[in-house]
Amino acid sequence: MPPLAPSDHNDDDLDLSSDNYASSEQDTDDAIHDLKKVKSKNTSKRKLRATAPSNFGATLQSLLSTDAPSSLPLSLKPSTSRHKHDEKVQKREKKALQIEKKELEDKGRIRDVIGGWGGESERGLRKVAQRGVVQLFNAIQQSHATAAATAEDTKAGRGSGKPTLAAPTFEKKGKAKGKNKDNILGREKEQAVGKDDFFDMIKSGSIVSRV
Repeated sequence: MPPLAPSDHNDDDLDLSSDNYASSEQDTDDAIHDLKKVKSKNTSKRKLRATAPSNFGATLQSLLSTDAPSSLPLSLKPSTSRHKHDEKVQKREKKALQIEKKELEDKGRIRDVIGGWGGESERGLRKVAQRGVVQLFNAIQQSHATAAATAEDTKAGRGSGKPTLAAPTFEKKGKAKGKNKDNILGREKEQAVGKDDFFDMIKSGSIVSRV
């Protein structure tokens, strides 16, 4: 029995299966590519921020090779340093002026005025001063009490007929007549006064001029 020849229907089936395989493979590649893109978003940002090892090493080497004074911290600004230095200089000058002023004030000053003066003598003087102050206040209090008692007696004696005030003294005032009458030259108006005597009286101040 002779073999059967392949039909056209089988060939068509093979062509369709190959096309489907190619399309499915392409879809798989696209999906993998899309997944890679989604995964690499954050990674790409980190890569942009990252520094190459060579650049980092060069920067670190330049910082280490920079000369910096050991007494001055890197965080300290020059303006702050100058300000602190000026404050120290001002304090030193002020202290020197105070010492000089004190030396001038103490120049020729004798502190121990009384030789051998001690605490016992000081306490004795304080006791004397205390007794004097007590006596002074007692005298003032006694004077106030006496004045108050006198005022009470005067107030109680009112209306009893007893005199409380001293009797007034009256002086006779009237125009002097005759020889008792005053004049510019005194009471000797009948006596003649010479010119020289008159000037002598003026020079000596015996006559008071009236304006």
